[in-house]
Amino acid sequence: MVIIYDFDGTLTPYSLPQYEIIKKCGYNEEMLMNRIEEKLTNSKSLYEAYYKCYIEILLENNILLTKANVCLGADKVEFNNGVIEYFKNFQSQTTGVKHYIVTSGIKDYVDKTVIRKLVDGVYGVTFNEENGIYKDIDILLTDKKKVDVIKHVQKDNKETNNIIYFGDGLTDGFAFEYVHSIGGKNVFIATKKESMETYKKLNVKGIIDKCFEPDFSMDSELSKYIQTQIEEEKCK
Repeated sequence: MVIIYDFDGTLTPYSLPQYEIIKKCGYNEEMLMNRIEEKLTNSKSLYEAYYKCYIEILLENNILLTKANVCLGADKVEFNNGVIEYFKNFQSQTTGVKHYIVTSGIKDYVDKTVIRKLVDGVYGVTFNEENGIYKDIDILLTDKKKVDVIKHVQKDNKETNNIIYFGDGLTDGFAFEYVHSIGGKNVFIATKKESMETYKKLNVKGIIDKCFEPDFSMDSELSKYIQTQIEEEKCK
């Protein structure tokens, strides 16, 4: 069995990455989104606009795009209730389950969080690097490209349909659709009241199997559901 998780909003309580280096430049989430919206008219996608703004902001503040600067604060990332214990519990068992994170955030940043040692792999945005400085984007992991990653993980693990995907928003729509199409299971994490409207939009075609609050503690309904899926797989 393979379980794939979106990062921001699914494992963390924030729908957008909380990059400390951006805050250090004087930007809060609202200011950043306003700047991104201004750039959207000249960009092909939200992700292109986001990272163009990200790079511009650092350059304007004379901050080098080094891994150390980009990953600033990664060790302090806040996770949803029970997330760390949830993954540690899997490490203490011989379950045959593989765990991967697929994010439109920066891979190096997620690799520096405490969660990295508890999962089997992380896929995210990467940069071309020259002499220790990030030059430009190498891989931009958009909504659609998440599907390519899931297919890659499938191939590496020789899995056909025994996949569970966790997501929290419209940006997970293509991933949800693909996993449903191959007979896998989808779990929606409802982080706030507005999330239920998103859930309804995504689940018009019945592609979401379960919807849970962001509680990964061992006695939560979410954890019990995953354990049940694992036990059922063992019995096949």
